[in-house]
Amino acid sequence: MSVSSFAIIAEGQSDQLVLENILIGYFQKGDDEPIVRHVQPPPPTPHCPAPQAGWTLVFSSLKRGDPQKALQFNDFLVIHIDADVQEEAGFDVPRRGSNNKELPVPERIERIIEKLRTHMDGTFYEANAHRILFAVAVDTIECWLLPLLHSDTKAKKTVGCLGSANAALRKANKKGLSSGETKFPRAYDDASRDYRKIKLLRKHSGRNPSFWVFMKRLDERFKNDDLD
Repeated sequence: MSVSSFAIIAEGQSDQLVLENILIGYFQKGDDEPIVRHVQPPPPTPHCPAPQAGWTLVFSSLKRGDPQKALQFNDFLVIHIDADVQEEAGFDVPRRGSNNKELPVPERIERIIEKLRTHMDGTFYEANAHRILFAVAVDTIECWLLPLLHSDTKAKKTVGCLGSANAALRKANKKGLSSGETKFPRAYDDASRDYRKIKLLRKHSGRNPSFWVFMKRLDERFKNDDLD
């Protein structure tokens, strides 16, 4: 398989960096790494070192045609969003079924993906669905870091993941992912760096439910390609 290029539309820069490390781990061939480009939010600049982040900007990006532009110059597009916001006004995807019980993680993810699709041009999506990957983290992408930080059942947490990750990092005398409302992108990059190693990526991704769903989708899409 030749080196592929991926564009990422995500809630924030921190999410993009985690996803970039995962993509590099999954698709790296020898010394050749996939090309990863950050579309939304755009890469930081001296004039804008901290681009705006948030789930509403993901929806806006889809509506204004960023996927169409991204796939003109990249082989694939990854669209990320966190499930913790799914019931907020404007997102409006229930996390519970008719019996008022929380839906299983795969079903929650499917419902969120359906919502994301509604913000893209239907004709475009049908023609390019095989080039679009959805990375829905339940409840947040910090949950995908827990398998690297915990050897016990905390690795499969789906709530309170930022606090759990921060506690584990600081216990190990490392910088936390955030302080108050401020997130530290470099800390996310550092915390997810081991996912650049395919053996560790395979070992740990199955230990968190929504991370496992994303990896399973990668395998389903690329299982017939020469990745090994």
